[in-house]
Amino acid sequence: MGASLPHPGSTLDSSTGGRRSAPGTGRARPETLAPGERARIPARRLALAYALAVALPLASATALIPLRAGHGRALAIVLVIPVVVVAALGATGPALIAALSAGAGYAVLLTPPYYRFAFDDPDDRVATLILVAVGVAVGVLNSLLVGARSGNATRRSELEHLLRFASEVTGQRSSEQLTASACDHLSAVLHLSGCRWQPGPRTGEGGPVLLPTGGIMGYLKDLNPDRAQLPQGLELLATSGGHEMGRFVLTPEPGQVVSYEERLTAATIATMYAAAIE
Repeated sequence: MGASLPHPGSTLDSSTGGRRSAPGTGRARPETLAPGERARIPARRLALAYALAVALPLASATALIPLRAGHGRALAIVLVIPVVVVAALGATGPALIAALSAGAGYAVLLTPPYYRFAFDDPDDRVATLILVAVGVAVGVLNSLLVGARSGNATRRSELEHLLRFASEVTGQRSSEQLTASACDHLSAVLHLSGCRWQPGPRTGEGGPVLLPTGGIMGYLKDLNPDRAQLPQGLELLATSGGHEMGRFVLTPEPGQVVSYEERLTAATIATMYAAAIE
């Protein structure tokens, strides 16, 4: 995506990546064909993960101080637990910091000389390094598994909305009921705060458009700098047999990240709706 629009009177040719002249007074429109999926963790949850990454391993090491004289290196295994807890929030960065925090807590609080980052016994140094290495491996793996499970749950949700709407389309429903149902499913899939149906073809150029391919087309000034977020004023066209039946005007929740698969699911719902009302 370029930083500026092509010259007026030309459009972006998505098939070749170049420009071609447009008829009439057409203006250049940048196009995103396949926005990549972004599985972003909400800011508050990420901030919590980073805070726990530092505090939880150190608090656990402090709680183990009464046991350090008799158990020694066995306590290093216990300090892997807070790393796993932090990684369960799904962020790799906090998992890495938690592993380092656990190693520092073990070295300073649980190995002699106490309260200093030093080692009287070389084996304690080795135990600390092993703790950090195991913590990194377990933490990163666990955070990746959490992310994968979250992605699978999202894909199942998309499929459920698609199948439910397909069932509703084939049922005996009025156009008003079908419109309300389509907006409900679109709002759930795209994390919208508002959705309304506007029948008939668009007049004028309008705002950004969610394409049947799942991509978004619009002027750069109208697009969100973060391509994983839906721009305000987005319109989802509903076409059937090459005829534009109308469009859904979407109001996205601010800050919500939407994946390519979710956009494609929404575009499929709009196509099914258009075929049903044609």
